[in-house]
Amino acid sequence: MSKEIYRVFIAVDLTDQLKEPIIRMQKELMSTGVDMKPVEPENMHITLRFIGEIGRDLVEEVKKRLSSIKYNQFTMHVRGVGAFPNIERPRVIWVGIEEGARDLMNLHELLMKFTGDIGERDERGFVPHLTIARVKYVRNRDRYMEVIRKYENMDFGTQLVDSIKLKRSILTPKGPIYSDLMTIKLS
Repeated sequence: MSKEIYRVFIAVDLTDQLKEPIIRMQKELMSTGVDMKPVEPENMHITLRFIGEIGRDLVEEVKKRLSSIKYNQFTMHVRGVGAFPNIERPRVIWVGIEEGARDLMNLHELLMKFTGDIGERDERGFVPHLTIARVKYVRNRDRYMEVIRKYENMDFGTQLVDSIKLKRSILTPKGPIYSDLMTIKLS
């Protein structure tokens, strides 16, 4: 009997109006010759907790635990751009969270209390951010830095965070395919 494995995480999805200026920035970055894989618009989210690969029984356990989470809705303000490990040598390009960052951190801590014993350990510490691209190589560093400077304090807008989602990720050669396993409404 094969045991089905699910690759799961908990996230906040982005609204379409927040995605539009981010997509414009991704296109500008790509036009500079950066060898990067942009995150597809339908996959844009803020990961609150990456759980990893678990069996169906543990997915059900996570759902059960998440159903008792209570947290208030809040506004999230998306602003500025940065990169891990740093802006000069990017591996991951991200958009920052200004207002709402504390709420995202509180939600992360709450999720760790409820689900921290399941799946992968969180070793790196939680930094609220929205990954927009994974970078292989920066060819024209001057043009790349020009675009980064243009967007470094860009106000991408705000959105109401009124739910979080348990998502499944299926990895494919073309990139991940996400599906929602559960939506947790915030009050």
